[in-house]
Amino acid sequence: MKLELFPSQKHRYAAVVAAVLLAVTTVTIWTLSESAAVSTKHAGATPVPAPPALAENPEALGLQHYEGSIKPRMPFIAAMLDAGIERPVADTIQKHLGTVEFDFRKCRPGQTFIAQVDSTGRLYAFNYVTNRLHSYWISRDSSDMLRASTWETPVETELLSIEGSVETSVYQTILGMGERPQLVADYVDVLGYDIDFIFDPRVGDRFRILVERRMLDDEIVGYGNILAAEYEGELTGRVVGYRFDAGEEDGPGYFAPDGENLQKAFMRSPLSILRVTSGYGMRTHPISGKRKMHTGIDYAAPTGTPVWAVGSGTVAFTGWKGGYGKTIEIKHSGAVKTRYGHLSKIFVRKGQAVRQHQTIGAVGSTGYSTGPHLHFEYLVNGKFTQPRKVKNPSLKRLEEGQMPAFTSEMGRIDSLWMNTPKHIGELRRNAIAGARSPAASKDA
Repeated sequence: MKLELFPSQKHRYAAVVAAVLLAVTTVTIWTLSESAAVSTKHAGATPVPAPPALAENPEALGLQHYEGSIKPRMPFIAAMLDAGIERPVADTIQKHLGTVEFDFRKCRPGQTFIAQVDSTGRLYAFNYVTNRLHSYWISRDSSDMLRASTWETPVETELLSIEGSVETSVYQTILGMGERPQLVADYVDVLGYDIDFIFDPRVGDRFRILVERRMLDDEIVGYGNILAAEYEGELTGRVVGYRFDAGEEDGPGYFAPDGENLQKAFMRSPLSILRVTSGYGMRTHPISGKRKMHTGIDYAAPTGTPVWAVGSGTVAFTGWKGGYGKTIEIKHSGAVKTRYGHLSKIFVRKGQAVRQHQTIGAVGSTGYSTGPHLHFEYLVNGKFTQPRKVKNPSLKRLEEGQMPAFTSEMGRIDSLWMNTPKHIGELRRNAIAGARSPAASKDA
């Protein structure tokens, strides 16, 4: 039997059905959004174990309480003895810390420790704080045996899109947003094969970084993985890379949307600094006063600043080289050689194989130099060549069979990027830096 509804009944029936569907939909959306919120904040959350602890009232337990810190040029054992800890107890502490791979050579001035010792001279507990997040402990277990352990302070990780316009430099702009230098270093590591972050940036260039930021008590304590990074500039155009695990031994890398590996044969700059004195092209020599061809780029930096190899190769020369002072030359594939001059220290020897980003020396002011800086240049087939004209091939790109998985991951990251909270730094009107420098102009 078919149920017939009059027009007025049909309207009432439709209204009821619509109301029910709306209620169900609202509850469903609310439930899913609450579930998503919980999964975002507490995904995989497990009860946080209590950290090891010292006796709160050592005197009541008959314990002696010693506090100390590492002082400049003071070995760890000397610091303990300086704090009043007896030698047998200090030896016990060293012995147990060795079981958790405590590196005594990495003790730094200002790091603190506390030891509690009972009335018989036995160690009761010990705590060494390396930083706010990491500490070493020695404590007694239920069988009264000493056990050493490490403790990592739990932190909250948030996914954030950090975006902005360049004001003076990428470094200063990101720090001006309240972020930490580590983020700048990690960002440059991703895009530094296509961009010289010392020369290339211009006021108004844009950057975006999708990154995991680690927080403790509303303070930034570090960063996790950069999932994606982008830079769009006047000189560089748009450069973007996505983190993807292609199954290589070195772990995940960064790839352009077409599958090109962002890591290339040469990095754009041989050190990480904020200021460059002069660039490639004709100039008046600062000492002789003569107009001459400046065959490289001068990077101003404090004496001792680490200098790294821009690409893998073999050391072809080390030593004094006329006006270049202390110099290193590295032979790369394709008849390419790089030269690093005016160094204060040389850390490699002729014939030694070096890898990309390996520290090979330190900035100085040897040879014909008016102040501490690195003179860096390329030679191709023995001829000076502008850095941007040197072929810079990518390393292994993604294979055709890997592209579907990469495309899927790229879509997932783009979706996260679109819906992730943003920390945006705006370009201030009084930004005056970023004038074109000789080295940064297009093949000038």
